[in-house]
Amino acid sequence: MTTLVARPARPRNSIGLIIPLLLLVGAASLGALLVPLAGGSIMWGAATAGGLIGALWLAKVEIHNWEMALVGVGTFLSVVLTDLLLNPVPSLLTPSFVAGVGAAWLIAGAGSGVVIARRRGVSAGVNIGLVWGGAGVLAVPLAATVGALEPGAGELTAGAAATISIAVMVLGGAATLYGVTGVVGIAVGASVVLLTWFAALKVGLTVGGLVENISNISNFPDFWPPDFAWAIGEGTWWWLPSWDFGNPNLPSPLVETFQIAIIASVIGCLAALPVSFLASTVTAPGRISYLLDKSFMNVIRTIPDLFWALLFVAGLGIGPLAGIFALFFFSLSIMAKLLSETIDSVDPGPLEAARATGGSHFPAVRMSVFPQVLPNYVAYALYIFELNIRASTVLGIVGAGGIGRVLEAQRKFFQFDRVMAVVLVIFVIVFTIEQISVALRRRLV
Repeated sequence: MTTLVARPARPRNSIGLIIPLLLLVGAASLGALLVPLAGGSIMWGAATAGGLIGALWLAKVEIHNWEMALVGVGTFLSVVLTDLLLNPVPSLLTPSFVAGVGAAWLIAGAGSGVVIARRRGVSAGVNIGLVWGGAGVLAVPLAATVGALEPGAGELTAGAAATISIAVMVLGGAATLYGVTGVVGIAVGASVVLLTWFAALKVGLTVGGLVENISNISNFPDFWPPDFAWAIGEGTWWWLPSWDFGNPNLPSPLVETFQIAIIASVIGCLAALPVSFLASTVTAPGRISYLLDKSFMNVIRTIPDLFWALLFVAGLGIGPLAGIFALFFFSLSIMAKLLSETIDSVDPGPLEAARATGGSHFPAVRMSVFPQVLPNYVAYALYIFELNIRASTVLGIVGAGGIGRVLEAQRKFFQFDRVMAVVLVIFVIVFTIEQISVALRRRLV
């Protein structure tokens, strides 16, 4: 059997695969421009198949003639079938229709999947094939988002075909290049770029819009100079403004913020200790308790701290108590997650030895596992306290007490010089706490 050897060496990084991928995308897009012509789908398919074969050649891949033919024929058939499905464009781009376009690209995925399965295993081939199908599913809403594919518009336009080509080739083509070379960076990078572009289009983020709104920076002078006299009091102590604890504007709410963070951190971290041991496969007493505890933690972690604050403000009223409850669940979820993963990685030898001597489960865990994770537990607690200082500032905006309430009040009245003063004070305090926390964590871990 003859073998076409393009070049002797494989690329060693994803940079070497950018040009082959661009060749593939460019060939498919140029072929798509011929769609409005008679027999355009044939030329579109031939250009796309040739682009994929050329990309494999340029990527220095050793490929047999029959593999080349399989990849080319599969890609050609997918293009032609896509053109048949989209000519004319249906009046409604229903989920079933979008799934049908994705199924059309599974043919190209099957051809690439067979080639990859010979090199990296059947599961890898199947996964690459599914990526091609998923790329076909994404391509239709992407083309509709950019305005290239309008439901009920009639014949498939060159712009819509080109957009579909870009989406499918960037995802599917990059996945195929990864499969035959083993360089994962090209697949990850191409997927991130395409999905980011798609997400930006969906939310209306454009470079032109950013440039147009950059003029709003003219509002910045309203923030300067900061009104420290209002925030922390008048007078000086050496070269620094004096801190007037009788001033109700900032010191009192800031103390309340610290109180909320301390109470929530201590109670939340203590409550997370037994929960963490139950959420670890190493220390859970049984499969049922592990699953129940893990499910409970997944529910707690799903709800963000700001939403917890809204719930407790509605149930308990405005004030620091709502903030304490919100940050309690926030601290519990983070500590349980971090500590349970740390417990999963401990040395199980001491625990097995303790059990072998006849010790019951929980005393054995306390004596053999807890000492191993204690330094990490303290370090995580310091980190969570640092997070709670920041979070309590935000929670105050929705009425959960603390300095955020002052910040929001000044923002509503457009007192941006006072807002800047509050922000700078918070920055200094959080930065100081962070440095102390980092130093303590380095000594503990």
